[in-house]
Amino acid sequence: MGEILQATRQLQYVAFFYVKVRLRDGFVFMFMAVDAYSGYAINLGIEQDDSDANILKNVYLLTEHKEFIKHMANGFTLVFDGNEQLAGRIESIIKLVNGKVIFNKTYNNYIANDVMLSILEYINKAKG
Repeated sequence: MGEILQATRQLQYVAFFYVKVRLRDGFVFMFMAVDAYSGYAINLGIEQDDSDANILKNVYLLTEHKEFIKHMANGFTLVFDGNEQLAGRIESIIKLVNGKVIFNKTYNNYIANDVMLSILEYINKAKG
């Protein structure tokens, strides 16, 4: 069995994920990050697709986010639930700002769970 990850400070572990949202004439992808320690969520942006280029773009945008910058001096680890093929490219973006990446679907889902439930609750209320 693998090591149990537990955040003991801000940005120690940050779930990076995206949500596919249905619109009237198609879909968009909402990119987000959630800090495991504080539960703070960052909406990075909306994209037309979940291409490798858009994933990498939003990783970069995270490193430029004003709230993220405040706490990244001690390093951070992005937790992805997939996209292992991008490991080297993600690392090349985040190593410059003291970041690492791991791929752990279970932990990513655990960190992102409250935010995901809130999004679903909002969508269900909006449907009536």
